[in-house]
Amino acid sequence: MKVNIELPFFPGFYESDLENSDTPYWAIKEELQYYREECDTPCKELTEDDLDFDYKGYEEEVRNAWVDGFRERMPEIVSSLEGVEMTSPRYYNFETDRLWADVELRDDWMDEMRHFIASNYDWLKERIHEDWTSYDGFMSFMENDVDKWEEHLFQEQDGRYISTMIGYMMYRENKEIRNDLVMDALEDVYAGSYVFLTDEGKEKVEKGIEDGSVKVYDPDQLAIPFTE
Repeated sequence: MKVNIELPFFPGFYESDLENSDTPYWAIKEELQYYREECDTPCKELTEDDLDFDYKGYEEEVRNAWVDGFRERMPEIVSSLEGVEMTSPRYYNFETDRLWADVELRDDWMDEMRHFIASNYDWLKERIHEDWTSYDGFMSFMENDVDKWEEHLFQEQDGRYISTMIGYMMYRENKEIRNDLVMDALEDVYAGSYVFLTDEGKEKVEKGIEDGSVKVYDPDQLAIPFTE
């Protein structure tokens, strides 16, 4: 069976562990230091204002790396995951980015999920009540009683409930799943490679090319002239 679900544990890109205000700040700072140390005179004149950060490119690569990690860790009842799309809120006051995907469930997914629920009934009863009970500032659109989930999971085959139960299955297998997915993604992506020169920065380096103090220059990223 194929169903579209929200991928659990994705933290989004708004002040999260995947991206926050420190991400471009330190990436630019480190690249600027590298330019100043390794390049000739024009690079020493560069300032942080001469560098910028490719948010879109960075986020796309991090997102792909995160999904790759999710594929490696998703429960065996999920046989494939395709068609990943990200939605973002107009304002980040109360929401963040979400990932959606079409997942193919094995033919025996209902039996396996029923077995998981039965084997973890007490934990699920407490966890579902805690996670999905409305309170001041939070309006739940999910049942907070585990005994009512069977109808939504196996009769309606509601993607919201399937997604959440897959998340519970992954969490019971590894309580550090959220952090592991983030760390896997960040280990595969170097933020510094998404720092680029602004037009003003390019002008400074191009001026150095004209006077001969810079021997090699790539308009997208400085090709530092290394010395033996």
